Amino acid sequence: MWALRATAAVLLAAILLASPPLPAAREAEPLPPCPRPAPALFSAEADRGVLLVRVYANAPRDDEFIEIGNRGAVPLDMTAWSLTDREATAIFPLDSILPANGRLLVTRNATSYAEDTLAMADFAFESGDVRRMDGGVPRLADAGDEVLLLDPIGIVIDAYAWGESAYQDTGWTGRAADRMGRGEVAVRIRDANGEWIDRDGAEDWEDMRHYRVGQSAFDLESFDLQGTVTAVLSPDEGDGPLLRFLGSAQRTIELGVYTFTSGRIAVVLEEAVRRGIRVRVLLDGGPVGGIDPDELNVTRDLAAAGVEVRWLKGGSDVVKRYRFLHAKYAIVDARATWIGSENFGEAGFPTGARGNRGWSVLVEDEGLATALRRVFEIDFDERRRDSIPERIGSAPGVSASPPLPPRTPGTRSDNRRARLVVGPDANLDPDGILDLLASANERLSIETFYIEDRWRNTTNPFLEGAFDAARRGVTVRMLLDGSWSSVEADSGTNDDVVARINRRAKEEHLPVEARLLEPRGSIQRLHNKGVVVDGRAVLVSSMNWALGSATENREIGVLLEDRGIAQRFEAAFDADWEGRATSGPDAWRLEDPFALLGLYALVAVASAVSLRKLRAGDKGIKPRPRVRTRALVRAALRRRRGEVWLLPPELVAEPRARDGGGPGARGGREETRGRGGGPEGD
Repeated sequence: MWALRATAAVLLAAILLASPPLPAAREAEPLPPCPRPAPALFSAEADRGVLLVRVYANAPRDDEFIEIGNRGAVPLDMTAWSLTDREATAIFPLDSILPANGRLLVTRNATSYAEDTLAMADFAFESGDVRRMDGGVPRLADAGDEVLLLDPIGIVIDAYAWGESAYQDTGWTGRAADRMGRGEVAVRIRDANGEWIDRDGAEDWEDMRHYRVGQSAFDLESFDLQGTVTAVLSPDEGDGPLLRFLGSAQRTIELGVYTFTSGRIAVVLEEAVRRGIRVRVLLDGGPVGGIDPDELNVTRDLAAAGVEVRWLKGGSDVVKRYRFLHAKYAIVDARATWIGSENFGEAGFPTGARGNRGWSVLVEDEGLATALRRVFEIDFDERRRDSIPERIGSAPGVSASPPLPPRTPGTRSDNRRARLVVGPDANLDPDGILDLLASANERLSIETFYIEDRWRNTTNPFLEGAFDAARRGVTVRMLLDGSWSSVEADSGTNDDVVARINRRAKEEHLPVEARLLEPRGSIQRLHNKGVVVDGRAVLVSSMNWALGSATENREIGVLLEDRGIAQRFEAAFDADWEGRATSGPDAWRLEDPFALLGLYALVAVASAVSLRKLRAGDKGIKPRPRVRTRALVRAALRRRRGEVWLLPPELVAEPRARDGGGPGARGGREETRGRGGGPEGD
């Protein structure tokens, strides 16, 4: 019996092994279901939490996209929700989850999107290595169109209309929003608390800033400075401080500059490469007027020497992330930074006597240097399609490195703070430049290349901040460039802006005055972009006070709460305002009242001592004869009417011939005075 049972068991096992496998569905049945959030009820309350937050329509490639945001505190199942341009409708597939306080991005081609942004989309309308939407493929028109977000039963939850769109229905009222430029992204505005604004109209989308695909999103960062800070004034100090700073590198140098034409600075970078230092340079590939031939020669020589040179540049199918890379900064060994208003050329850092008026600071602080280096890495990134490498030209000739000047000691004081302002990301941050203007209590000194007083349909917020300070009783002075290109050329409007500012100040009875700094002495033009507040805080920046500069360019600035640096630049501003020199013998000026009092006391004592030493004496005349008169009675030598004095022969001086005497000598002194009196010859 036992043998019979064993034989049956063996036969049964053989039958089971020979049979086909169970279907996959049958295998999956015993497994527990995957956890998934419960779908939100499609109520009016849930619907209000979902919005369109970004739309990219005018794309040179096939990566236009639509992004949805969730204002709610719980995830939302978007299954069967849809996006439509009223010509084609794309439907979210099963288990499309919109995270709490999160977003979902849908692009036409996820591969192209990843190449342009270095980010992954959540869904694709048409192609790419992400989940595909069901249904059709919306194709957003550049000139004008609309996007509608529909819930699973087809109700319009939100809408966005732009350009030539005539859509007037649920989710949108009033005119269409302004159309986007090439490569620009429409972004829903947030309020002061960071919440998306939803009024179903163009005002929800139209902001002063225009965004481009692939841009960064750096917040304002603050630092308690640990090292020294050095103020550098151009053109007074020439290129010496910058050459010394770059020449101090031991490991790395990174530069982000609008234009670079200085051969002397280039030689220092080439020498650094020969010492084994990694040097990287990022420049703007489309500056106003095109790339200067001198810059092309410099960059080709740099590349041939081993410097990694790249250009930020757009193309027929490449979006340049910023209108201009207008920054002017350098980082050495990720420990120290150079931030300023001047490009790396002869005008900004001259070897001669004349150049631009500009401000720069050298900040030795690892925290600030590391933060700025993150900006450089994102902008320089070789994976970015608008980061174009320089073609290597012929090998440069061996150039002698310019002698580096001795180091100028920086200043160090207590309670010094810095805020790094990365533009356009944080230029209009209320805690940045606008906060600096709002903090003024006594005086506000603004020195900038030019000002646009109107930004589209509103006033310049920085200019308005200055006028707000004046309403609090702050004395506001603004100094703009008065060179020919800023007042006489077709694009020169500084004289008109100055007139409008002064007229407004007069009408509102405010302590505001604007002036032009005309070329004089060593200053060819005012190229600065700086602000000093109460002699205690200062802005050093590359950003002009213009709409495009603040909202479209890559700019770098630093807000320093440092009295020593602020007072150094305020003294330079005062000299520019009053038309005085800031370097050379004409710049010497003693303003400390105690020092002046001490100087006056010293002069008084010296004068008293001199007068005492000049008292009457014998003068070496021997003997001392008496003076005889023809008066009836002898009298002492004194002034008396009717007397004739007879002097002894030894008191009578004989005339002596003079070398070169007469009018000729006097005329020579006048000629010397006329030639050597100063810049105007007086």
